[in-house]
Amino acid sequence: MTPRRKLTPIKRLERYVSAIFKLGRTEHMAKDARKRITHAELRMDDIEGELGRFGRDIREIWRTADEQKALLEGHGPNGSRLLDDIALLQQRLAQHQALTDSLVHEFRSERTHLHNTLHSETSLMARVFSDVSRRVDQIGQRGGAAAEDLSPKEPQIDLPASEGFEAFKDSFYHRLENRHRGSVEDIADRLRIYLPDVESAVMRTGGKPVMDIGCGRGEWLGLLKRAGIDGFGVDTNAVQIEAAREQGLDVRLGDALKALADQPDNSLSLITAHHLVEHLPFDAVAWIAREALRVLAPGGVLLFETPHTRNVLVGATTFHTDPTHLKPMPEQVLTVLFDTAGFDPVEVRALNPHARFKEFLDTPDFNDELAFLLFGPQDLAVLGTKPQDPNLTKED
Repeated sequence: MTPRRKLTPIKRLERYVSAIFKLGRTEHMAKDARKRITHAELRMDDIEGELGRFGRDIREIWRTADEQKALLEGHGPNGSRLLDDIALLQQRLAQHQALTDSLVHEFRSERTHLHNTLHSETSLMARVFSDVSRRVDQIGQRGGAAAEDLSPKEPQIDLPASEGFEAFKDSFYHRLENRHRGSVEDIADRLRIYLPDVESAVMRTGGKPVMDIGCGRGEWLGLLKRAGIDGFGVDTNAVQIEAAREQGLDVRLGDALKALADQPDNSLSLITAHHLVEHLPFDAVAWIAREALRVLAPGGVLLFETPHTRNVLVGATTFHTDPTHLKPMPEQVLTVLFDTAGFDPVEVRALNPHARFKEFLDTPDFNDELAFLLFGPQDLAVLGTKPQDPNLTKED
C-alpha cells in the first residue's frame, strides 16, 4: 500500500485557492441555469395560460350541450339521436379536460422541481465556499499569518490604562439597559416567542446546548433554564455577568468571538445574538455567521435579533440611545450574509410593533405604509438553519 503523501501548507493553500476559483465558475453556471429556468418559466406560463383558456372553452361547450339536451328531451327518435351525439361529445370533452388538467399539473410540477433543484445546488455551493474560505484561514494561520482582531475598535484616545475606568463603563452600560431597555422580566417575556424554535432545534440536534453571544443580564438564558433547555452565555461586561450569575445562570466573562472559535464542530443546537450585531463591525458579524455554520450541528439555528431601523422612530431616535451602537444591520444585509454562509432556509421576522401601531392602522385617514414606517415592528430577527448535507464532509 502506497503511503499517503502529506501536503505542505503552501500546496494545501494552492488547492483551496483553486477550489475558490472553481466555485466562482460554478456560480457563473448557476446564474446561467437561473436564466434558462426563467425563460422556461415564461414559456410554461404561456402554455399554462393557453391550457386554461382551452379548459374554459371546454366548460362553455359542456354548458351549451347541457342546455341543448334539456331542449331535445321528449322530441322523439330524432331528439334521442341528437342526445346520443351530445353525450358522446361530452364524453370526449371530459377526456380533453382530464388531459388539460394533467398537462397543467405536469407543468407546475416541473417548475417546482426546477426551482428546488437550483435552490438546493446554490445552497450547497454556498456551504462549500464558506467551508473552503474558513480552511484557507486555518492554513494561513498555520503558516504564521496572524489572525485579524475582529473585536470592536475603540477610537484612539490617549487615556491612562485603568481597570477602574473599564469597571465604570461596564456599570454605566448596565444602568443604561436597566433604565431604557426594559426590565429583565419584560425582555424575557418578549423573547418567549423564540422558544418553539429552540425546542425544535434541540430536538433535531439530539439535545445539544444553546450558546448566547453577548448574553448581557441573562434574560434569554433565564428563559431557557425555566424551559429546561441547557444553555450558556458569554459577555465582556463584568457587571452584567455578575448579575446573571446571581440568577444561577451559566455565564462566562470573555470575548464572544474567541469563545465561538473554541467550540467544537457540530456541537451546538442554537447560537443566539440578541441586539449584538449592531454593536460590531461588519467583519465581525460576517465572521460569526461563517463560524456558526461550523459549530452548529445539522438542523441547528443561528438567530440574530437587532433593531428594525425601517421603523423611522427606531432609526432616528431609539437606535442612538445606546452610544455603543455602530451601525444598523438591515434584513437585506443579514439575509444575503446568511445565504452566503450556507444557511438554508433563512427566515426573517419583524417583531414588537409600537403600542399604538394598531390604533393608526385602524384610523381610516391614516396611510398604512406610513403607519408601518412610524409605528411598525421595532425589532428584526433573522434565523438561518444549518442544512443536513451528506455531501459536505470534513477533511482530516
